[in-house]
Amino acid sequence: MNTRGNTAHGSILRGLLWALSGVSVLVLAAGVLIEWFFIRRYEPELDAKKEELAEGLDAYCALQAEVALDPWFHEARSPGDAGPLLNSWLGWGEKRRELPKGSPLELPAHLQERKSLQEWFASDVDLSMLDFSWMRDLQRFDRWDLLVNRPIKPAEPYDLLNDPSPHMTVLSEWTKFRLIQGIRTGQALEAARDVRHLAWLMYRTDLVDGAKRAAWVLDTEQQAHALMKEPPAAWRPQSPEQNARLREAIWTSVDYSRIYTPVAIGRRARACGSGITRCIALVEASNRNRFLQPLLEPFHPQAYAALAEELSTPCGTTLFERVSQRGATLDLAYVMSEEGGWVPIGLQSLPRRYLQKHVAGFALANEISFAREDLSFWRWPWPGSSSPASAESRP
Repeated sequence: MNTRGNTAHGSILRGLLWALSGVSVLVLAAGVLIEWFFIRRYEPELDAKKEELAEGLDAYCALQAEVALDPWFHEARSPGDAGPLLNSWLGWGEKRRELPKGSPLELPAHLQERKSLQEWFASDVDLSMLDFSWMRDLQRFDRWDLLVNRPIKPAEPYDLLNDPSPHMTVLSEWTKFRLIQGIRTGQALEAARDVRHLAWLMYRTDLVDGAKRAAWVLDTEQQAHALMKEPPAAWRPQSPEQNARLREAIWTSVDYSRIYTPVAIGRRARACGSGITRCIALVEASNRNRFLQPLLEPFHPQAYAALAEELSTPCGTTLFERVSQRGATLDLAYVMSEEGGWVPIGLQSLPRRYLQKHVAGFALANEISFAREDLSFWRWPWPGSSSPASAESRP
């Protein structure tokens, strides 16, 4: 029996096994290194954001509860949609800035000059030709759906960010004249009621931009009240401090409905303050949530399921449903391709599921920066208005 041959053969096999083991260890080590390299690029930022949202939840809910106590949220309103009227009265998009023919919102030429409430109030401008009856007519409604009876058909798939919007500035100008006319004729309370209701309809567009305009109108009401030496005792406009808290509550609420928000925290946040900012938060956050859904949902199914559950409680307007179900989405095949530019060069050969997980992580971390940029304008003073008081102030 040739034992030397068997021994040599066994040595070769052992050598091959050791070599294979070494290669396996190197491959495993390389995989661990790549995993560590990827995760350290996005996980710390996501963890920090989740911690920030969790730590700030109690203060956020306290702010929402305080804002929700304001009488503006509890005034009696008739259910109905003002969209069919307002959408047809306003100019839409960059190419349709002018008001449609026959719109009751058309102002005489001498009133189209942009002036502050104080400047108009100090002037002897004649407002007798203005017909404010359309404002009273709007009190038949409690919301404003921007997708109904509009002159520009919404695109399919829907893209909230690039969707044409109505030019609401003319409405803000009308509120100045209504308040001045009410003060001059001894009907300040009636004027304030018209203006506050128009602000409510702006707020109930379920958009941050509409809510910001509503806050500006409430500022204008407060300024008109301050111009009177002896305003009616029953006229109690929202204080500047409460208006500042309203702005902060709306701005902050959107963050709590993004995909990076832990499910339990997001659910609680949307119920804070009787849900006064729930629909605005869902609409604004869902635009990006929907866009990234093909990439993110496989790794965050619970977050998407929780947001889908929100559809069972309607918002009044149809924006949330449109954005979350018919919104534009990214092309996942393109994202994962070499030409897409999302996957680092040289890593295309790695398993697709593995790559997609990390691309999703990078995209989610990037959403944190995107969210800050997307809503940063909310903190800017509105053109022609003063900066609001701090939200930490108390009336």
